[in-house]
Amino acid sequence: MIGKYFSKIPQKYEDEFLRNQTDFIKSRVRLLCGLVIGIYFSLTLVSFLFLPKQFKLQEIYIWGALVLGGLLILSLNRRARTIKEAKRNTYLFVTLFLIILIRVNILNPDQIPIATLIYLLVLFLVSFTIPWRPLESVPITFTHIAAYSYLYSHVQRFMPETVRSDFSWTTYITGLMFFLNAFVLVLIIRERETTREIENFVLLKDVEAKNAQMEKELELATKVHQTLVPKSIETDLVDIAVMYLPMSHIGGDYARFHFIDNERLIFIICDVTGHGVSAALLVNRFHSEFEQLAEQGKQPGVLLKELNNFIVREFQDSNMYISAFCGFLDFKEKKFVYSNYAHPTQYFYKATDSSILYLGSQAALLGLSFGDEGAIYQSQADFERGNRLYMFTDGVIETRGLGDEEFGMQRLEDFIQRNHGLKPEAFNRKLFDELNAFKTEKFKDDIFILTVGIK
Repeated sequence: MIGKYFSKIPQKYEDEFLRNQTDFIKSRVRLLCGLVIGIYFSLTLVSFLFLPKQFKLQEIYIWGALVLGGLLILSLNRRARTIKEAKRNTYLFVTLFLIILIRVNILNPDQIPIATLIYLLVLFLVSFTIPWRPLESVPITFTHIAAYSYLYSHVQRFMPETVRSDFSWTTYITGLMFFLNAFVLVLIIRERETTREIENFVLLKDVEAKNAQMEKELELATKVHQTLVPKSIETDLVDIAVMYLPMSHIGGDYARFHFIDNERLIFIICDVTGHGVSAALLVNRFHSEFEQLAEQGKQPGVLLKELNNFIVREFQDSNMYISAFCGFLDFKEKKFVYSNYAHPTQYFYKATDSSILYLGSQAALLGLSFGDEGAIYQSQADFERGNRLYMFTDGVIETRGLGDEEFGMQRLEDFIQRNHGLKPEAFNRKLFDELNAFKTEKFKDDIFILTVGIK
């Protein structure tokens, strides 16, 4: 059916291509029927309104026949299951319309001088509304030439001399030359359109296949990335709750906690500038480096400084940076040490006086060379039972609601004051529900919440 063009379609796509083509052609048959009936009705109405003396009652019957024929074709078209059936319906409708057109021309001899133009316009309408294959244009063109020739024959045999002179042999031959040129033009255009149509289909399927493969790889990468996200845990000393919602398959947020021994805990939360695969790759390298440094029992300021040196050394041309907050709890000494490299201010809630200690930034983003290379940026505070550490990435405070207003630090502080009595897991869930209720659109950034409750 499609010949050499069909051979360009990989076998695995053939059935889908045929289904798509059948549906497309059926939709174009409906369009052609609608256009032809609509145009004819409009011209008939104009004739009735503005040229009532020239209007003939028979034209109403002709229009009725065209409508009935169109409805029949549409009924057959709805049942068509193959390209062949859909195009057969088109042939039937075109033939019906040409027969009706001949009858209208005979009924209105004043249209005879422009008959060549009328039949050429119909040929172009039919040829470019329906996606014919190039060789299928041959019978379509021949059908129009046959109708045109029949009209010429009828005029010469039955019409008055004045009409015959308007549609002379010379006019007829000139018209045939126009049809020949039109056929060549249609053939060239249909050849290009058919080739482009099939190439675009194959290209689209290849792109879809590659996208599907990328989707599978992203899903696998997501599973790998999710293994880096720690599970919530509860011990005799602490209750740690983790909640993570990446914006895309692979996010750029990261958190980890590590028990150095039974009495010391180190933890980190950070945010890579950017998202997607590149951010995930940096997170994976960052994770390995953090685990190694955490095993050595490094203090937060020292640990982040060495991580900064690592990123500057390994990713200096990537234009990727990390904000990070690292904390250290010594349960024997009741000491809390932290270091903040350009991460949003985190919160340390003191149960004894219901106050909040603000753990603000002390240095620039990881990945930037700055200040005294020997300086260690960290601070220290005491802690007691019942204290809470509330840590998060900027996706929390940058969640946007009505009027593009951010959730912000103040709302988060108010939320902490109202809900500090909740267990960490319940606190995280309630905060996420609060963000969900606040936002008016989808989250624009990863959401990571890490809450540490000291027992």
